[in-house]
Amino acid sequence: MAVAVGGAALTWGLFRRSGDTAASSIEADAAVDLAAGYERLFWLAMGVLVMTGVGNLGSLAPFVPQADTEWGVVFTIKLFAVMAVLVLSVVRTLVVQQCNRAATIPESGRRTLRLSYAATALALAGIVALAGVLAHG
Repeated sequence: MAVAVGGAALTWGLFRRSGDTAASSIEADAAVDLAAGYERLFWLAMGVLVMTGVGNLGSLAPFVPQADTEWGVVFTIKLFAVMAVLVLSVVRTLVVQQCNRAATIPESGRRTLRLSYAATALALAGIVALAGVLAHG
């Protein structure tokens, strides 16, 4: 989770810096290069996290509270949040690939990526908070 959240925050920060009007195209290219590398790490990290979560759920299955309890509601919210992050991350990855292939990165592409990395970092931080609530009640 540190790779997923930290990488999204770092990439968001670099896109914020390259989004300034005084920013050079070199900074924008560096941001997209970092984003392309982060995307590979993100999908690897999320695969490990999802597999770990499924494994934990499988080993604890007889002891998991029902969905009509407070714990079950928080768990359901967390599952939907994880699915939403994964679905929206496919779009983000496609935008990164498109920007990576472009000779010049349009301002709209940088703005889209800046917002998507901010949303990813914040959503993953929220998922971490939900995991803490589930673990500690």
